[in-house]
Amino acid sequence: MEQQYILIINAGSATLKFKIFSFSDVKLVKEGIVERIGLMGSFIEFEGKKEFNEVENHEEAFKLIISKIGDLKDKIIMVGHRVVHGGGKYNEPILINKSILKNLKKFNILAPLHNPVNIKCIAAAHKYLPNIPNVAVFDTAFYKTLPPHAYIYAIPLKFYKQHKIRRYGFHGISHQYVAQMAAEKLKKPLSQLNLITCHLGSGCSITAIKKGQAIDTSLGFTPLEGLVMSTRCGTIDPAIPLYMITRLKMSAEEVDSLLNKRSGLFGLSGSMDMREILVKAGYVVPGFKLKSKVTLKEKEIAKLTLEIFIYNIKKYIGAYNTIIGKVDALVFTAGIGERSAIIRKLILQDLPKFKVLVISTNEELLIAQSAKFLINK
Repeated sequence: MEQQYILIINAGSATLKFKIFSFSDVKLVKEGIVERIGLMGSFIEFEGKKEFNEVENHEEAFKLIISKIGDLKDKIIMVGHRVVHGGGKYNEPILINKSILKNLKKFNILAPLHNPVNIKCIAAAHKYLPNIPNVAVFDTAFYKTLPPHAYIYAIPLKFYKQHKIRRYGFHGISHQYVAQMAAEKLKKPLSQLNLITCHLGSGCSITAIKKGQAIDTSLGFTPLEGLVMSTRCGTIDPAIPLYMITRLKMSAEEVDSLLNKRSGLFGLSGSMDMREILVKAGYVVPGFKLKSKVTLKEKEIAKLTLEIFIYNIKKYIGAYNTIIGKVDALVFTAGIGERSAIIRKLILQDLPKFKVLVISTNEELLIAQSAKFLINK
């Protein structure tokens, strides 16, 4: 029988990562990424080559991918999508139809950087790969095991019951994958393990896993709560946005943009690149050099940014260590978590002596496995 394939789409606010797996054994065949979508200098990286293209939006990025994969296009029998927010309505992988797509649009306001582009990619798949099933796998699904005391906020209950305002959690696909890999490495069933998983990348989150199930996580109603991230502020006093609107006369849209796109590492230091922040703070990052000399002011700002970033992570680890009890392993993943030994060392200073695992996340593989399982079922 001729080989058939699954195309997996993992869209970020300005990126579109894709992987193609064989359907029969879910082995990776091809992979690539389109970066800087809608920005100057956008490009596709595929099969060891980087090609610059003016890619204005995610539909164009999807179309570009299809043009690059050649004859494989005609052998794709399924497209799997990472969708960030399921709104509590969708907690399992699901075949996408028009009704579901319409429902997903309702959650755009809850994940404004990701859900709209996830939906655009689904629409693009319907357009450029017609009559092929599309499966959505949700970042929020891993957190369906959170107990009510972890996901209900201390505001009048009617806001949860009527408007579904609660903690949802995100990066669940990544946390689920590395938890499964940790179980393999520790040679124990996941159901017997207590883990703290740290997804540290452009977006950052920490999850407490007890006996294999998520019981708490740092991201909340939207992907804005929790840790300091590349452009997101993380947890702040809820009165701050109100103060900005009522006293500083900022609009709700301006505050939303500030907290989601101009805060975090970028807001503190002017840089989203952790390597740059580390070098400016006085650390040596192999293979990375700055183009200009660091001023004393830049060094002080970089050190403060780093201290804020590390401090918040350590607070969550300490809290989750308390609610879990015995921790079998502390797991680091994603760009910063996997690649920066300096960051890991700074986090681990003065913490209890945990067993530490560094595991490369593979959201696309988990999506492919989930999509195939759904289709077969």
